[in-house]
Amino acid sequence: MSYDLYIWDPTRHAPLPSSDAEAYDTKERLSELADGRNFTLTEFGNALVQKFAANPAISAGALEAFWGADPRVTIAESKFAAFCLRLPTRECTQQIAYAVEAAAALGLVVFDDNYGCCFLPDGNILPEDMKAIWASDLAEMQADAADPSRKKTDGRNIWQRIAGELVDAIGRGNPSR
Repeated sequence: MSYDLYIWDPTRHAPLPSSDAEAYDTKERLSELADGRNFTLTEFGNALVQKFAANPAISAGALEAFWGADPRVTIAESKFAAFCLRLPTRECTQQIAYAVEAAAALGLVVFDDNYGCCFLPDGNILPEDMKAIWASDLAEMQADAADPSRKKTDGRNIWQRIAGELVDAIGRGNPSR
């Protein structure tokens, strides 16, 4: 099962979304809109490969194992305005972080299709309540990198924690409990 991120250039096809619903609608529209080669997306693919190569902890493995495929190739083959980066694993915080960082540097938008959140080039995240959760996951990822023997606090990723908090909140509102 893959984990999908959609990346697009807001200066070329759409203004920056102002809500997660608007980001979703833009992703849907642009993922079906035929488009020619986008050199900013080409630069994005190159940046992803450079980030992979610059990290000795991961670059010893295969590029395709980390990204799912060579991003330079999949971007070159893409025929749509929104490029779909299919990550090969559900545990992909590091890949998402690399993609978000590379996209922001190039003014691109990243939409996380699995959870419906959108990373804007200025660092904002839609919906806004995702920003604190994403910051927590990044801090945990960086702590894990600094100390590989460190165990995650509860073993859940960002999305599992969100789902758990949502279930807890719904349960607290249920008087039959």
